[in-house]
Amino acid sequence: MLGLVVAGCEQAPVAVHDAAVDPGLADAPDGGALDAPKASVDVPPVTVDAPTMDAPAPVDAPPTVDVVDVPAIPEDRGPPPAACEPASLVDLNAMASRDGGLVRYVGTTAVAPRAPSLRATCVGADGMGEAVHQVVHRYVPSVTGRLRVSLDDESTSATFDTVLFAQRECFSLRAGEQPLECNDDVEATAAMRPSASSLLTPRVVAGAPVYLVVAGYPRSADDPLRPQGAYALSVTELPEVGLGMVCDLSGRTNTCTPGNSCVDGGTGSPPTCATDGFPDTRCRTDGSDECNTGLRCFMEFCRRTLALGAVCGGAAGVCPEESSCQWVDGANRCVRTGARGSDCRDDAPRCDTGLSCVHTRFGDHCRPTVAAAGRCDPWGFRDACATGFACGLSPAGALGTCVTPGTVAGAACRPGATARCDAGLECRLSPDGENEVCVRAVAPAGRCDPLDGTTICSMDTDCAPDGADGVCAAPGAAPGAHCRGSAPRCDAGLTCSVNEGDGRCLRAVATGGACDLRYHSTRCADGGCVAQSATAAACGMAVAEVEPNDGPVAGTVLAGAAGVMVGALGGTDLRDCIRVTVPEGASLVAETFTGDERVCARSGGDPSLAVYAPSGVEIVAEDDSPRRGLCTTIAPWTHPQATGLTAGSYAVCVGRGESPVSRYRLMVSVYR
Repeated sequence: MLGLVVAGCEQAPVAVHDAAVDPGLADAPDGGALDAPKASVDVPPVTVDAPTMDAPAPVDAPPTVDVVDVPAIPEDRGPPPAACEPASLVDLNAMASRDGGLVRYVGTTAVAPRAPSLRATCVGADGMGEAVHQVVHRYVPSVTGRLRVSLDDESTSATFDTVLFAQRECFSLRAGEQPLECNDDVEATAAMRPSASSLLTPRVVAGAPVYLVVAGYPRSADDPLRPQGAYALSVTELPEVGLGMVCDLSGRTNTCTPGNSCVDGGTGSPPTCATDGFPDTRCRTDGSDECNTGLRCFMEFCRRTLALGAVCGGAAGVCPEESSCQWVDGANRCVRTGARGSDCRDDAPRCDTGLSCVHTRFGDHCRPTVAAAGRCDPWGFRDACATGFACGLSPAGALGTCVTPGTVAGAACRPGATARCDAGLECRLSPDGENEVCVRAVAPAGRCDPLDGTTICSMDTDCAPDGADGVCAAPGAAPGAHCRGSAPRCDAGLTCSVNEGDGRCLRAVATGGACDLRYHSTRCADGGCVAQSATAAACGMAVAEVEPNDGPVAGTVLAGAAGVMVGALGGTDLRDCIRVTVPEGASLVAETFTGDERVCARSGGDPSLAVYAPSGVEIVAEDDSPRRGLCTTIAPWTHPQATGLTAGSYAVCVGRGESPVSRYRLMVSVYR
């Protein structure tokens, strides 16, 4: 606050000494006032002539005072814990290697005492678990912003189950205090080391130290994961950029100043820092109203509220309360809860008259009711069986029949019953990876269902595709069968989809030859398998992706109804897109691969898929499809949004998460 002091009626200079203190650091560790004296910064005096009593003169504006970040002075909390002693601390600024804004340090917790010095809030019940064998690293940032800290590195031991947390002071947290951030395991699908840890701190100030603690999660002696080991700790400084400035939407290179967030600039425009709480910007998180009047916070963004029946998705807006955005009548629309195509109600009646609630991997939805013994959609996209019945799967995913659970092969298992299936059947996970179904065991050489929805092969055999169905084949003996554990891994004329580990035997097909799109038992020599019709597919030639193609509008135009694009995603390259023309009522198939195996492994990265309508609205997105590992399939048999499309130019985009994708293949095809 600026003060104007008038001594009597005389003119007197007034010195202004107040300086703004950075709000992110002025608070005491426990949220209360500091016991230590407050920090201050001397500002050169500003002389203000006080008006005389006879001639009052208004002051138009207060003097300008520069805002400076002032680190809070820590209170005296006594001697530091053992891991915080100067002899134990690792000084990252002095000991780590630096490459621009990235600091990397390689160390080990092997000699660190087991007893924890500091409490980790992200492990154990209510955050009271132990993080053992702690090594504390002191880091002084050179810029104000945020820190991205990670142990997900090839130099971190694969058996080390790490815990990582950050604090402003190297003292154990007291009741009610929280660390800057704490993490046990990174997202498993995107990690080089799934048991490693990573975190993103809130705002830190240049010159104010931060303490980064590497520790281990307690493990028993016979556990293959260990609570200590070698590690590589990386710290990336994300400097702040101001309102309206170009920013990194992925948050890998910079961060916006407090009260602002990085938002997509739209077609042809770069992302910029925008004030939180406004339309299509991020919701406020400072305790004030999340969004401005007339907006609703939805999935961390302030959106306009749409009307029931309106087209929704992407940045179009958010559906009203008691409704949701669902694929109905060829588009994503705002549909009232309990209505056709929408979410089921939590309480009875769960759906409107004439509708039944069906559980799919996308949630519980209301669909038109099919009576007992009627033909039904086994995936629950179009209809639902009446109460007490479930749609039994048919071989190869054909239309099913509404049956009593547990009674026939392909029927849902009885919920909660001791005998979940009738005699001769056993309960297994459904091909959708969500429900459970009763299946019939088949002996070697017997006919089987390649989707494993109605049968399960016995005696170490696997269902290899063979015509309209499949045959239970020994490892290495047929296309689509598992590879043998040792050489020769497959019979003559076949090759294993992976060099090591569990793969499938594949039959090589030249460009233009018929291939297996549904079960992936073939390998296209120069590209990938693309659909030609609902029942036929052929190998297409691969072409390299051409930049710029980082958004739906800028996507590479596909020549014809099918194509295969190869590329990589790394650095600031987050996605590549293809544009394809779809005729009225046609279906779309899009798939990603990182190798030849249909179950993509972590080593190849984690590509995702999204499809955008001609309007630019995202109509479907998927990451990690059932039975595909880290790769993705969007097709009529996996998503209702992929069939019966309206005519127009659609975009299909392959994207990535935290980890790069060293090489991908994107197969896109359209058919009627």
